[in-house]
Amino acid sequence: MKIKKLLLITIILFGFKIGLGQKNTFSPYSRYGIGEVVQQGYATNLGMGGIARGFRKNNTLNYLNPASYTAQDTNSFIFDVGLTGNLSSFQTETNNQSRKTVALDHIAIGFPVIRWWKSSIGIAPYSHVGYDIQITPQTPDVEEHYYRYQGNGGLRQFYIGNAFELAPSLSIGLNYSYLFGSLSYNNIVIWPNDDNSKNLIYSEEKILSGSVFNLGAQYHKKIGENYDLTLGVTYDIPLNMSIEENYAYTNGLDTISDESSHNFRFPEKVGVGFSFQSNKFLFGADFSYQDWSTVDEFKYLQNSYSINTGFEYTPDRQALRSYWKHINYRIGGFYNQSYLKMKGEPIKNYGITFGLGLPIKYQKTRFNISCQLGKRGTIENNLIETNYATINFNITFFDFWFLQQKYQ
Repeated sequence: MKIKKLLLITIILFGFKIGLGQKNTFSPYSRYGIGEVVQQGYATNLGMGGIARGFRKNNTLNYLNPASYTAQDTNSFIFDVGLTGNLSSFQTETNNQSRKTVALDHIAIGFPVIRWWKSSIGIAPYSHVGYDIQITPQTPDVEEHYYRYQGNGGLRQFYIGNAFELAPSLSIGLNYSYLFGSLSYNNIVIWPNDDNSKNLIYSEEKILSGSVFNLGAQYHKKIGENYDLTLGVTYDIPLNMSIEENYAYTNGLDTISDESSHNFRFPEKVGVGFSFQSNKFLFGADFSYQDWSTVDEFKYLQNSYSINTGFEYTPDRQALRSYWKHINYRIGGFYNQSYLKMKGEPIKNYGITFGLGLPIKYQKTRFNISCQLGKRGTIENNLIETNYATINFNITFFDFWFLQQKYQ
């Protein structure tokens, strides 16, 4: 038992370190606001369109509604780790370019405290910044030069959550989430054919940190002998977010720098959803809304909302010989109006999802794979359209760690 715990702690700390320094996007839209807000959840959720508010399973962690932790078996321990890969194609009216990324996605654990009290701890991405754009202006009678715009960074979310079963059909939960990270931007003017010219570099870094309380509730009721209905609701209450800004301008000879710090308030977020399931299938849908237009810290913001729906089918969980009948087959879709509005155009994100839950024989541990095929943005008004394929892979280790062995 001590060796298992030490191994898990080592993996988590190592994951924190490598997970913070990886580039997860090349989207030019990540230049604005707090970056490109990711579609949150683990591979199980994401394979079903990202449903979460009414989603609960006894062998799966769902941090998007902390009330779902009460579904975990009383004597069990869950360890979940995931990777994400992305292939994106960026298109304008005249150009097309592709990029790919692979990075650590999340690490999380879930465990019981007592029968009616379950907990979870984890870290997951919240937003990403990553782009590298080069523009060569067509200006006659001006020495040849070009502009290069670069950005990297993003926010991550570390959470500690607790859930309580108030009654056989009612659970509530609370996550304390700490958002942190840095957003770095460089604007560079380069003269490639003049050895005497010094590049002009304007650098900006924003270091953000702040807390959010994620409240959740689920009403879960058995319908007849074979069906279960779960209704869920979440409400995110943010505290003040601190932001430190560092600026630097250099012409190769002199550097001018400045810094400042202040607070701003993250917008509240509300979500509702349901799931209806039997021993063979699960169907669910979600809706969430966030009023970013109240945030004055950033430009080009608007209200955002998401609609998610998904379906899972398992042929026969009790089959003794056929492995294929134990696999979870998942499909879903999502539509998101993001918090960005550029040149009068809302930046929308929508797509379809697929997923598989692959069991290990005689265990509850599973390999979960999901794929999202989506489109973000538009080529209208000289904007950029992104077509992407994202693959999420996670392993959910399930074990009974809290049983006392008895010998006779």
